[in-house]
Amino acid sequence: MKKILRISLLAAIVGMTSCEDATDIVQESELTEEVAFQTITDLRTGLYGVYAAYSPDAGGNGSGDQILFNDLFTDNLKRGFASSGQGNQTYNFILQPGSNFPTTLWGGRYAVINFSNRVLRAWDRIYPTLETAEERVEAEEIKAQLLAMRGFCHFEMMQYFVSDYQDLTAPGIIIMDFVPEVLDVFPRNTVGEVFEFINNDLEEAASLMGADFDTVDAYAGAAGEQKFYVNPDVIVAMKARVALFEGDYTTALNNANKLIDGVDIEGSYSLSDTDDLTSLYVEDNVEATELIFALSRRQGDSQIMSLYSANGAGINGSPFFEVSNSLFNTLSSTDIRRYILIHTQSVIQGFNSPDNVLLQGKYLGSSDNAFINDVKVFRLAEMYLIRAEAQARAGNLSAAATTVKAVRDSRLLSGSATLPTYANLNAALQDILLERRKEFAFEGHRYLDLKRIGTEIGVGVSRESVDCASFSADCDLAPTSYKFTLPIPNSEISANPTIQQNPGY
Repeated sequence: MKKILRISLLAAIVGMTSCEDATDIVQESELTEEVAFQTITDLRTGLYGVYAAYSPDAGGNGSGDQILFNDLFTDNLKRGFASSGQGNQTYNFILQPGSNFPTTLWGGRYAVINFSNRVLRAWDRIYPTLETAEERVEAEEIKAQLLAMRGFCHFEMMQYFVSDYQDLTAPGIIIMDFVPEVLDVFPRNTVGEVFEFINNDLEEAASLMGADFDTVDAYAGAAGEQKFYVNPDVIVAMKARVALFEGDYTTALNNANKLIDGVDIEGSYSLSDTDDLTSLYVEDNVEATELIFALSRRQGDSQIMSLYSANGAGINGSPFFEVSNSLFNTLSSTDIRRYILIHTQSVIQGFNSPDNVLLQGKYLGSSDNAFINDVKVFRLAEMYLIRAEAQARAGNLSAAATTVKAVRDSRLLSGSATLPTYANLNAALQDILLERRKEFAFEGHRYLDLKRIGTEIGVGVSRESVDCASFSADCDLAPTSYKFTLPIPNSEISANPTIQQNPGY
């Protein structure tokens, strides 16, 4: 899928919102919503624009969205040998309302939400005019995807801008289920209100799409390309992740089990073996058995490798970030993730050597561009680790250990992993946190995992001294730090004086 609409939130609001000012004259050539959206084909084009606006891999040269932030702010990266200071402030835990990352995350997710609401508004106008059952089914499938993306982006905002996911009366984010006027201002809704809204969007999306929706028929193309679109299975994965953060571990477990056990889902998934997992990253193999949902990246799209280096992967790519010694030390020589994460041209001088050159190898570019790879959003491995955590929190520590072992077994080049033994919940959560670190490095999870699990068990950012020395930065950030919640950005505060800032900023 190619990106189709790439416009800023401000441009969308200013360019498409009516105004009562007498100078707001509609020109004959102006592309209004009524003109832009007239048919189901127009609605689908608008849906493609929603996908285009969703860019967790956006950025480059030291700035970006969640994929870079999660690892740079924590302990998965160190300064690259070709660095000219990119990312220095973020690595030094400098986080303010004017910082790049919170501004990008806030604006980026509300842009997706805004685009979704605009197409949904057009949908409400067009749907009653449809004459055939086939047209109505197609329209409902489009609406389902729009609702899922809207709900999911509200959820991602909650992940970063809310201090306590389970304090239902605490400030959440702004629920936006309509197209605002330019001068409108809104306070934050409560955590409970926002989670209810997210879950309602996902439930309605699931009911509109139906369990028998066939993405292969709806999106003709190369094998596996249906995984670039929200389908019933993606909604199940979304529900599992949302419930985990919400603290509804029973719902998280039930949805994770559906995808693992193949119950009431459309596709068939299994943990990738070492060859299959390698092909998922080296070749962007969308037919990999554990891939549930990915963002397609082609010419003109976000360039994920540009988050780490100036000239592409490898020793000649002028990397300004490298894999941290801390992360490298967690990867055994029999673990395929070591060879996926660490580029073959890396130079390893010794344990925690300051001369180690640990080149990022998870995104090597593709036939589309030396910087471009698809973004893996949901994989079955995440469902296994959600299952393990839910099992542990339910007191079933032996089952949690078996689930973690299944993931580790699939990642070994030979043999099988030792079955872990957990003395208590904290021990289980610590091991699950470690496994999540190895499994999801550079996929936008580490900061959020430390915020959610680390805070509970007393684990914050703890870098190897050789890594933090590379940036002359502090090595540690306490799990109680207010910086595990992002500040509401200045751009929002300036335009919306009713909004409440997060503590500490």
